[in-house]
Amino acid sequence: MAGLAACASGEPRYPSLALRPFETAPPATTPSSPAEATRPLASPAALAQLAARAIAADAAFTSQQPTASRLARAAYRQPVESDARARALVAMADLAAQRAATSAVLAELDQLAADSAISFAPGQEIEATRSRVLTLVQAQDAAMARLWEEMGQ
Repeated sequence: MAGLAACASGEPRYPSLALRPFETAPPATTPSSPAEATRPLASPAALAQLAARAIAADAAFTSQQPTASRLARAAYRQPVESDARARALVAMADLAAQRAATSAVLAELDQLAADSAISFAPGQEIEATRSRVLTLVQAQDAAMARLWEEMGQ
């Protein structure tokens, strides 16, 4: 019996289920501070610079369009290996490069609009600039489609 008494201890084996002091204390209140206003992700100057890049690319597209149109009409029903067809294709490639410059600006604006939506930042100015650039890209797409038709594609 004396051996069994040595194994028994006065401490309980399991923790107490009684409430601890931090469980009964009132919740701590944190001072509420006013929420900081969210700033736009792009400044008006940055948006104006993006719009200016798109307008410059569109101006280059517009200046090259008459030549491309003339060459496309000259290539109508010409064989694939003809010089007229080759010149028209080069002119179309030049137009496509200017369209790519305009659509690159649109891609930057798309990214800004997405970032603005994710961060809940004001995006009205971004969306307005994006809409203007999208109009330019759509007009360029329509012009290129007309030229391909003129060329007989």
